Amino acid sequence: MIFDTLSNIEKYKGINKNLDQAIDFICGTDFSDSLEGKTAVCDAFYYTKSAMQTGDITDAPFEAHRRFADIFIPLSGRELVKTAAVDSLIVTYAYQEEDDYCLLEGPAQANVINTPDTFTILFPQDAHNSAGSVDGKVTDLEKIVVKVRV
Repeated sequence: MIFDTLSNIEKYKGINKNLDQAIDFICGTDFSDSLEGKTAVCDAFYYTKSAMQTGDITDAPFEAHRRFADIFIPLSGRELVKTAAVDSLIVTYAYQEEDDYCLLEGPAQANVINTPDTFTILFPQDAHNSAGSVDGKVTDLEKIVVKVRV
């Protein structure tokens, strides 16, 4: 997992060529006018824009992917993102190849608070849950999730 300010996102280029392309795209895109839902960009990545309310994720399962890394970028609001190493958790819903995810349970190893000036990158080894309420306060959240083929 990588958590940092958006002003530092270009420092993470060089990890993966598809991630490099996604970072260049993020740096050159104003997502405020994007439509909600999935937007195909290229073979290396796509993104979704969604609006939701944050909620209690204390007992919510983690999800993990094998083919994609997720980049969470809040446009408004803030969210709690909890993470744990996939190997430290118990699989409760087997991997679904078509949808590239499985569900897991266990304790979080790290929590971050994502805001409009930060981002979080979650790789296949990083189980995660997001859109959690911060300090128990339900708030509106609008965010971009860039799905990068790794």
